[in-house]
Amino acid sequence: MRITITCEECGRRHRLERAVGEPGAIWIICHDCELPLRAVLEQTVSAVPAAPVVSERFRDTWAGTLDISSSATATS
Repeated sequence: MRITITCEECGRRHRLERAVGEPGAIWIICHDCELPLRAVLEQTVSAVPAAPVVSERFRDTWAGTLDISSSATATS
């Protein structure tokens, strides 16, 4: 993930490339004015895969032919 943090004091832009495991704060020190900079990474709704919605009519129609279980292993 590429992150750009701009120092509000001096305006210098800092580019970081690091792996982020979960949302949260990232702290760095500005190279020009040496102030601490904080970036908050938030998890967006689109980043979480949505569960497929299976209608009851579809389920009733295909129940004898397809395995429409809710487990993730049934699709792999």
